[in-house]
Amino acid sequence: MARPKLHSDDAILDAARDLLVRGGPGAATTAAISSTSGAPVGSLYHRFGSRPQLLAEVWLRTVRRFQAGLLAAATSGTAIERALAAADWTVEFALRHPADARLLLQARREELLADADLPAHVRQSLTDLNKPVIDLLRGLAADLFGAPTPARLERLAIAVVDVPYAVVRRHLSRGTSPRVDRDLVSHAVRALLDPPAG
Repeated sequence: MARPKLHSDDAILDAARDLLVRGGPGAATTAAISSTSGAPVGSLYHRFGSRPQLLAEVWLRTVRRFQAGLLAAATSGTAIERALAAADWTVEFALRHPADARLLLQARREELLADADLPAHVRQSLTDLNKPVIDLLRGLAADLFGAPTPARLERLAIAVVDVPYAVVRRHLSRGTSPRVDRDLVSHAVRALLDPPAG
């Protein structure tokens, strides 16, 4: 019978995330992750293979958490209601998971992919990561505008992705709550999507 893990994978990934958020990649050393999580360094390498892979897993877990809520938020209602719900989820995610939201604002997938030590399956997961969101946007564009042309997809991405992202970034960088501008996000999204799209 396998011995139970004393330190869960989530506890280790949480420790790595918190170090990344507070001090960037330089702060998230293997020794620091071990110290913060309580998991021995050997356990980190046994479970995740390498530090780059562990940091990639932090990113993957965070993006998947965000995407799960996004896709759930945009499953029902009219096309405009689903678009508004998708935009609002960015604000809601920042309110529910502020550390995860900060990580998404600080780290970039391209930086992780640049690491030559990543295993092929992790690299593939990072490469394919945004496919569910792209599919969601294409479906919304078709429902809103009749067809997901490049111009219509661009308009939708600005409304549903860029606007709430900018508002959340502004508040998190100042240490304030994006809740105060939640209605503003909704008004901006509606204003962008209500006019005919080219």
